[in-house]
Amino acid sequence: MAFQLDMFPSPCEPGDDIFVKLPPPLKLRDRRRLDDESMAQLLEERGSDRVLRKLVGREIVATPRPGYPRVGVIVDTETTGLDHRKVDVIEIGAVAFTFDDEKDIGDVTGLFGGLQKPTVPIPPEITRLTEITDEMVAGQMIDVGLLGALIDPADVVIAHNARFDRPFCEAFSSMSEIYQWEEADPPLKRLTAFDRYKA
Repeated sequence: MAFQLDMFPSPCEPGDDIFVKLPPPLKLRDRRRLDDESMAQLLEERGSDRVLRKLVGREIVATPRPGYPRVGVIVDTETTGLDHRKVDVIEIGAVAFTFDDEKDIGDVTGLFGGLQKPTVPIPPEITRLTEITDEMVAGQMIDVGLLGALIDPADVVIAHNARFDRPFCEAFSSMSEIYQWEEADPPLKRLTAFDRYKA
């Protein structure tokens, strides 16, 4: 029967020859620095990954290209809560763009962003969600005239969560009251939309 200590080699005696076989040197890959796109391509080449790219913002054009006769506006709101009858809008953002009858997007034609001070302090959970603080909205007021000028020519108004944004937009400004809003099939590539027709 072997003792537990037999599993360990005996200490070397002076004069013993010890031979240690070294592993071959590691073959290192090219250590060049890769940019984001090169890294994404390497991942996709493996065949098991699909990498989403960051959207690059388009420039706002003064004169849209011909062939995109329709105007759309994407609208997003940030609020102090969920009930449009009881809480305030603290931010509205909008992007106007052109598109054609095949629903291909043309050019970005306008941009709007505005903050507004609510009637009560912003709840901490809303600040965590939106990153909008009371200090940011202090003394701020959304310019309804500029927002209306952007939205007025629109053939369609689109929102990521239109059932949420639409009531807030209608409660926020009387400019929405002159339009009838109807839910429609997504007109532009997977976006919830509300067609807007002048009453």
